[in-house]
Amino acid sequence: MKISLNWLKKYVFPINMDENQISNILTDIGLTVKGINNTDKDFILDMEITHNRTDAMSHYGIARDLYAVLRFRGYKVHLLKPEINEEINCNNKSRIQIFVKKHEECVRYSGMFISKIKIEPSPYWLISRLKSIGIKSINNIIDIMHFVMYELGHPIHIFDMDQIEDGKIIIKNAEKNTDFQFSDDIKIKLNETDLVIYDTVKPLSIAGMINNIKSNIHIRTKNIFIGSACFNPTIIRNIRKKHFLKIETQHLFEKDIDPNQTVYALQRTSFLIKNMTKNKIICSDIIDFYPNPVSFSKIKLRYNKIVNIIGRQISRKKIKKILLLLEMMIYYENDKYLFISVPSYRTDVQREIDVIEEILRIYGIHKIPIYNKQIKITTFPKIFYKTEHEIQKMFLEQLVCYGFHEIISSTIINEKEYSYLLNSFFNRKEIRVMNPVNQSHKLMRSSLLFNMIDCIKYNYNNNRIDSDIIKFFELGKIYYKRNNKFLEKTCLGIAISQKEKNESKNSPFFYLKGIIEQIFQKSGICNYTQILSKHPLLENGISMLYNHKNLVEIGKYKNNILKKNEMFYAEIDWKYLVSLIQEKKIIYVPFSRYPTSRRDLSLLVDKTFSFERINQLIKKKENHIIKKIKIYDLYEGSNLPISKKSYTISFFFESKKKTLTDKIINNLMKKIEFFLRKELKAEIREK
Repeated sequence: MKISLNWLKKYVFPINMDENQISNILTDIGLTVKGINNTDKDFILDMEITHNRTDAMSHYGIARDLYAVLRFRGYKVHLLKPEINEEINCNNKSRIQIFVKKHEECVRYSGMFISKIKIEPSPYWLISRLKSIGIKSINNIIDIMHFVMYELGHPIHIFDMDQIEDGKIIIKNAEKNTDFQFSDDIKIKLNETDLVIYDTVKPLSIAGMINNIKSNIHIRTKNIFIGSACFNPTIIRNIRKKHFLKIETQHLFEKDIDPNQTVYALQRTSFLIKNMTKNKIICSDIIDFYPNPVSFSKIKLRYNKIVNIIGRQISRKKIKKILLLLEMMIYYENDKYLFISVPSYRTDVQREIDVIEEILRIYGIHKIPIYNKQIKITTFPKIFYKTEHEIQKMFLEQLVCYGFHEIISSTIINEKEYSYLLNSFFNRKEIRVMNPVNQSHKLMRSSLLFNMIDCIKYNYNNNRIDSDIIKFFELGKIYYKRNNKFLEKTCLGIAISQKEKNESKNSPFFYLKGIIEQIFQKSGICNYTQILSKHPLLENGISMLYNHKNLVEIGKYKNNILKKNEMFYAEIDWKYLVSLIQEKKIIYVPFSRYPTSRRDLSLLVDKTFSFERINQLIKKKENHIIKKIKIYDLYEGSNLPISKKSYTISFFFESKKKTLTDKIINNLMKKIEFFLRKELKAEIREK
């Protein structure tokens, strides 16, 4: 938001202040303001206003807030409210009537008409004011409308009164397929959800934001109607997004504004028009629709709560002074608390904590001491999830949050259906039930994969799925013989299957792998390695090892038993995972205060080299400023030798002690390149 400093000074700098005083107040971030008292020069402040501070989205709003800060810091300044003139000649017999049919969407609507105006170019002062904040001058009436909107932060709209049929303003929802033309070449269709200002025949404006081309003022306009409204901001925002409307003042229409300012905005507009127009204009009385007046919010403010939140005792005298400067009136007090009323323009102050925030803001956060005790690395004796039940609950809840459904299946499988898969699980021999209830089901399962296939097939065949992707998990036991020993093992199986060929950008394999890695990271399991999987039923898969022991198998089920549907499966050694989590110690390390830098490196290596091998080789160098290594791209194909493939690897550098310069990072990248050339015979590709 652009704020003109010369414009701002009209309200809050009427008393002489030297240049250095103003500079110190307005330029805390180090910018020096010179020649500030020179009226021929202007300075534009590009300000970021938080979305909840609608009261500060104007020149007078900024001045009002700045006045409180300056006055509290001891500067002798006054706040000048924009002038209005209530002595305008009025025609009490107003020719305009206002009807509001959507009370919940229109909180207040005020209007007046002005006759015998003359459309002409604006004076220099008005043109220069608007130009300073990037607004192009159109004519004196439109420019005054824009001036008041940027001065007070309250939206207003103007119609050619002679185009208002029967002298009636009706606020209601549009009829279906209503044509609305707001320029010569742009026409849109309105429907029942659009809030529109009508006369008795046609729509005049979409909620005061954009006028119908027929109701706009023009060079021959003599009589105008000025409207000032307070609409429901959610309704306005939805209308604008639906019709892709874009206007310069949309930030005013889409925020909670003060309904108690509509009449004042009209008085200010009529005052400026009267002073600017040479003709003797005639104004009507203000017509005001305000069925449910908004009163000041009343809040109880406790002194002990202020101390608890801020962490420091502030004198009660200073607290009261700040409240009065912010126009928060005290209507009752005792030794323990204050009852205050908050002005209606402070729509963001609704609770006690909001008032405390305002007190701290004006008092100065920099005045609150911060005890700079260095944070020590803390070692916890054990992870928060101690028992297997707690670990199980954490894992399964996480999978449910990712959209997976838990299944519970039989431990006995159909021997005929899976005969071709048996005896293929790493020398596992199936265990047969001697007295089976069903002769076809007499094998104990040696993997959860079989049950996953059954469940997915059943859901496909019976149309029991609502989306194109099935996501299941099961925590259960498997049974097998090895070296004449009967073994029982608990596993966590996770499966994703696509109903048909899905053009989704995210591969199910990497999606499944990413979920497992996130759960591992949450559990403190980070230093695992990855190798190509040797699982007999999974293709293009990987094995995730921890301390050289197999923890997870992930891959694509390579049999066509599911026909056209793909299935990706992961099986986790549950007991081993639980033991790792229970032994893990959580170490808290504070975030670095210095930025992370990234460098990409493209290299050509032999096809037999996996990314994991490259990753482990670099990790062995144990450079403390390499925070993370990620694969960015992999390419095999044309323009490359048949025996080669290309990796693009991203390196992330970060230091706990200082900001890393380009020189430090570039020197380290040269060492990495030399190391990869030496160890892998890699060819570094041009950047």
